[in-house]
Amino acid sequence: MPLLTTRATNYLGTWNVRTMWDTGRAFQIAAEIRRYNLEVLGIRETHWTQVGQHRPASRELLLYSGHEE
Repeated sequence: MPLLTTRATNYLGTWNVRTMWDTGRAFQIAAEIRRYNLEVLGIRETHWTQVGQHRPASRELLLYSGHEE
């Protein structure tokens, strides 16, 4: 008997973006989410120092949590 069974396939991804300060970076990330049909994308090194959410015009939801260095 398997320990875990799934009924649906979930697509996860990770990306080291280095910075989110570049113009249009959130839209680029939203495009990659659609391109790879991802449900969850973990991004690192955003250099954002606050906590919140952002919803680009393409309707993906970006949740972020950063800290001051």
